[in-house]
Amino acid sequence: MKAAAKLRIPSQLNPEDDFVRYALDSAAIVATTDVRGTITYVNSKFCEISGYSEAELIGSNHRMLKSGEHGMEFFRAMYREIARGRVWHGEICNRRKDGSRYWVDTTIVPHTSARGKIDSYTSIRFDITARKLLEDELRASKEHLRRIANIDPLTDLPNRRRFQEYITSLVAEHAHSGREFHLALLDVDTFKEINDSFGHPAGDAFLQTVASRLRSVADERMLIFRLGGDEFGLIFVEGTSEEANALFEHALEAIRQPTQIAGTSRRCSASLGVANFPGHGRDLDSLLTAADLALYHAKSLGRDRVEVFQPRLKEVAERKSEVLAEIEQGLQLNAFELHYQPIVPVASDRNMSLEALMRWRHPQRGLLTPAVFQEGFSDPAVRATLGQFMLERVFRDVGQLRKKGVPLNRVAINLTNSDFRSDSFLDRFFELSNETGVGPQCFCVEVTEGMFLGLNQKRVEEGLHRLHDAGVEVALDDFGTGYASLTHLRQLPIDRLKIDRSFVANMVTSKEDQAIARGIIEIAHSLGKAVTAEGVETLEQVELLSQMNCDLLQGWYFGKACEVERLVDVLEAMPPIRQRLVKAGTTTEASRNPQWPPAWLGSWLQLPWHHGRSA
Repeated sequence: MKAAAKLRIPSQLNPEDDFVRYALDSAAIVATTDVRGTITYVNSKFCEISGYSEAELIGSNHRMLKSGEHGMEFFRAMYREIARGRVWHGEICNRRKDGSRYWVDTTIVPHTSARGKIDSYTSIRFDITARKLLEDELRASKEHLRRIANIDPLTDLPNRRRFQEYITSLVAEHAHSGREFHLALLDVDTFKEINDSFGHPAGDAFLQTVASRLRSVADERMLIFRLGGDEFGLIFVEGTSEEANALFEHALEAIRQPTQIAGTSRRCSASLGVANFPGHGRDLDSLLTAADLALYHAKSLGRDRVEVFQPRLKEVAERKSEVLAEIEQGLQLNAFELHYQPIVPVASDRNMSLEALMRWRHPQRGLLTPAVFQEGFSDPAVRATLGQFMLERVFRDVGQLRKKGVPLNRVAINLTNSDFRSDSFLDRFFELSNETGVGPQCFCVEVTEGMFLGLNQKRVEEGLHRLHDAGVEVALDDFGTGYASLTHLRQLPIDRLKIDRSFVANMVTSKEDQAIARGIIEIAHSLGKAVTAEGVETLEQVELLSQMNCDLLQGWYFGKACEVERLVDVLEAMPPIRQRLVKAGTTTEASRNPQWPPAWLGSWLQLPWHHGRSA
């Protein structure tokens, strides 16, 4: 323990005062000044904390310790107190000899002479520097936490939490005044492609550019927020709907301007959905829902546009929600099933194929086709779940048909992008193939042209190659109605094209549709691919397509889709197209092979299981 320094006690102090001074010197930082502030006494602790020697301090003014932390008013208030003979207590920041600062908890006691006048001040101090540093750290930490809680670190914009708080406060302010404000949600249209093509650092830099451009168009009536990912929030106050929409359009125009991404110049766009208070909602949740529905509508219309909320959008969303709930219940109740429609080969020596088509046996509405519950297919999770159901059921049904000796070429199943978003669908396909003994060569997968664009495009291509390499036939459905190019026919493993029913429906009377159908068949054949015409409903269509050398025909002329148990009845009821074509003299193939039903079907109809079921 450090020995106590020798005390220099003023001669006027009595022994009892000497003891008090000794006690103070042992525990505290002590100094005495006259009424002018001149230091007349310091103890060793004062010298230690200030860095000055006793000789440097005695005779100097206490202002030599001033740090600049406190303003003049602080010291005036202190002097007013002690000049009136009152004890002052507070915290003071002083400056050491080396320039560093320290904090002391200070009590100043005025000394009154025998004549009743104040002749000196004794200050008793305790070092609280460590505590003040800790307080500073806590304050900095609180400020940091406050910033983290309210500010997006990438763009330096207020974040979603602040966005929601501000909307809530605006709702409260405007609730009784009748004033309106506008809320907009903005979403960058091509952000995923930017991340995928250039990497996340480039994506972050692009978001900073978007934030900067939004700031540049905002006036004092509009606030910008980053809500997360590529989504931004805009709030426009104290203006009309026309002014708000004009400013929002200006914001989209700013984003459209070329920008440098990873050293290359790119043009990007954004979509924006607008909701108005109080017209579209009177609280935070309803306003955000309205703006989100408007944003979704803008994207569905082609993106790069501003759309204002309309009540019918909510009705559509509610209807979709109801359908999704009903589909989920239908899956739990096993209300979905597969029906099969024949795909008939024009050449009579080939086996028939089938297309598996989903049906929903709704408890109130009866048997529904996918067109009736199309809203459900807009949800990726529902699409994926229905795809898994279809996969399990089609393997079961094909296995049953094979056990009964039904001669089939392939069974076609329709796939969506959701079936390729992970490996689970394809992995399960091959698991079921191994479990059931039904090989990949028994199946055809039908895909649409739109699947080769947008999300999961690469996964779709990789998945099709994996299936094709295993022996699965790949058919391009609805050919000519979407976005496919001839490049897809060359680069992708496509074995067969399906002429869309829209070209078949009027081809008997429409030269244009005939030309399109003939052109598709000729292009496909020149590339070594087969062709199926769907939507065949009349003998005239059969004759025309046969003349064009179409390979396969599908449609109500041969039979509607039915349960697997009713397939034989459908096949028995098929019209004898070969005999009719021979009589009409429309196909040389028919004249060479005038038999109908073909040999494979005749053998099948003689199977014992069929006669037993008919009985």
